[in-house]
Amino acid sequence: MRGLVDHTAPMGVMNVVLGVCAGLASVACASFFLACAAPTLLIPRGRRERYNAWTNAGASYAILRYAFLAELDVRGRENVPPTGQPYLVVANHRAFPDVLTLIWAAGAEGISKREVLWFPAMGWLGYLGGAVFFDRRDPEARARAKRESLFLLQQGVPLHVYPEGRRSPDGRLGQDLQLGMLLAAHEAGIPLLPAAMWGTDRILPNSMDGVRFRQRIRCHFGRLVRPEDFEDGRDFAMAAWNQVVERVGAFEREDP
Repeated sequence: MRGLVDHTAPMGVMNVVLGVCAGLASVACASFFLACAAPTLLIPRGRRERYNAWTNAGASYAILRYAFLAELDVRGRENVPPTGQPYLVVANHRAFPDVLTLIWAAGAEGISKREVLWFPAMGWLGYLGGAVFFDRRDPEARARAKRESLFLLQQGVPLHVYPEGRRSPDGRLGQDLQLGMLLAAHEAGIPLLPAAMWGTDRILPNSMDGVRFRQRIRCHFGRLVRPEDFEDGRDFAMAAWNQVVERVGAFEREDP
């Protein structure tokens, strides 16, 4: 896979310069769309998100295509429910571009650690679009985040969640899954949309040795998992996650 920065090259001045340029371009894209979304701050949460779907999708696409120069390969978009219908996207987490891809391709903001809120322009744009931020270390904050997420989902605001809890350090799928939000979705009658992510860690590697440009991001949406088809919440959650595991395995065989 070709990029502007060689995969094996040690981090140097050029990597730093390119990373700063990508960061500035990302903030510029987000700032433009944030200016468009800012007036909706006057609209109550649960209603304003529908007006900001285009701003957040537009910002995410602009950052991926023009800041990172990424190639976007998204399959299964016919499985994404129509606008206004509630659904929770269930995905594996490889790197930050996962978030942007799911916002653009599925219209689904994330349930994120509170530090993301303070990302320049992008954090506030996410909040206006429906993102939920919380302190991972605070059990009460986790409970509030779950209640807020369910409220938004019931208003027809799609969200995405990573059952692994955090991005994978080595690209392998996590085994210690956090299914609380998926179980809550089952109780609330909200369907799950599986999404398998691949290639995002090539743009922003966990090694933190620079930004890689012109990489291919692959995203595959699986079949919608409906709560009425499952009596047990864990079976419901695992039906969605197993689709993710199966598709990620296929990606790994196709593009190791």
